[in-house]
Amino acid sequence: MQFEKLTTSHKISTEIVTAIKNKLLDGSLKNGDKLPTEAEMVEQLGVSRTPVREAIKVLESIGVIQIKRGEGMYITNNPSHFSLNPLIFSLIMHSNNTEKLVEFRQHFEILIINMIRAKWSLEKVKKIEEVYLSQVERLKPELSPEELAMIDLEFHYAVLDATENAFVIEIGKTIYELYKPKMIAAKQSSNIEQTLKTHKAYLDLLLQKDLVVSEKQIDEMIEYNQEWLEKD
Repeated sequence: MQFEKLTTSHKISTEIVTAIKNKLLDGSLKNGDKLPTEAEMVEQLGVSRTPVREAIKVLESIGVIQIKRGEGMYITNNPSHFSLNPLIFSLIMHSNNTEKLVEFRQHFEILIINMIRAKWSLEKVKKIEEVYLSQVERLKPELSPEELAMIDLEFHYAVLDATENAFVIEIGKTIYELYKPKMIAAKQSSNIEQTLKTHKAYLDLLLQKDLVVSEKQIDEMIEYNQEWLEKD
């Protein structure tokens, strides 16, 4: 596999992702194909090592690239059901705009709340509550950032499933895949109390099926997520 040199004024790591996306979409790259080494990509693309690493990190985090120690980088043989979806690549192009990503996610979650309420059942909400109660027991300071992030996401995946809408579930999982690397970077044991507090507030909104979600609540959700997501 050979890549052409980049000539662009856009974010270089984004352009590298685009180059790989285009080769996947036109069939030049297929599941299981081996990619050039990091050094070879630097030379072929005519860029520095840093944006190549950034692009690889993004593609690995969403399951497009699999790195096999001692062997190299491969297009995954077993992609998740959304890994090669054009939607995920389109959103990657904008994922460096943290403010807009946070804003979209929180308004998207208000949509989710309203959808669950439209076909509200105590059984659905109880399933989400079970996940929350499990988190109360399992979120411990000694866990790694990766473990903290994955347990955190279980709550949001349970909320997505409660919509029983394939479009919402697909888009929601895509958004969380974009979020996950930054969540892992930001996760600390000191965040546990705030995470549980936020999830409890979310659960309370679902339990009160007739309560109107206020703009103040939306703003508070956006502000909290932006604060921790933008931490170095």
